[in-house]
Amino acid sequence: MSFRKLVWMLLAVSLLSVTAKADTIDTVYFNGGYAFANNGVGIPPYQGTLNGQSAEFYCVDFSHEITGNTSWQATVTNLGASSYSATRLGSSTIYYEIAWLLDQSLATTNQTTQAELQWAVWSFSGGWNPYGTNSTLVAEALSAVQNGFTDNSWEILTPVGKYGQEFFVRTPEPSTLGLMIMGLIALAGFVRIAQPEPQS
Repeated sequence: MSFRKLVWMLLAVSLLSVTAKADTIDTVYFNGGYAFANNGVGIPPYQGTLNGQSAEFYCVDFSHEITGNTSWQATVTNLGASSYSATRLGSSTIYYEIAWLLDQSLATTNQTTQAELQWAVWSFSGGWNPYGTNSTLVAEALSAVQNGFTDNSWEILTPVGKYGQEFFVRTPEPSTLGLMIMGLIALAGFVRIAQPEPQS
């Protein structure tokens, strides 16, 4: 196998590894930590590990209780996947709305605003409306999605069994993946340039 073919094969494998993570199974461990409490409930991000690596989890599931120092298996669905059949809410629109709400929460340090946004997230699975703002925020999220909002830097972690909450988690930094892919493309281009001209 030529060096050029090897480089193109590595590039193809890298691209597939970025896009083909749906339906993998990860191990979620929740250690009981969270950012702050609001109305008697812990507001994410929750602390723990994903496959043994430190992670921050954003709970999108108010209908299942969990306790600290517990773990479960979860099916991974990339936001932007072609199917949401493994998820609890089953709707790409709802999950994009949740992503928009979480992005707004990450953009502020005001805990009241963060709590309002988190309760709006939980409203999709039966959460309360302690601030009276759920419907307004969900309407804003839906409008953003209908106007083209996408943020595919999230993955949905859906418990395989009955125990566990559905979480959002950030995927690996796009910049890191992008740099790796750009490096492989540049290497492939260099190999192409370095090939000797065919003799006529």
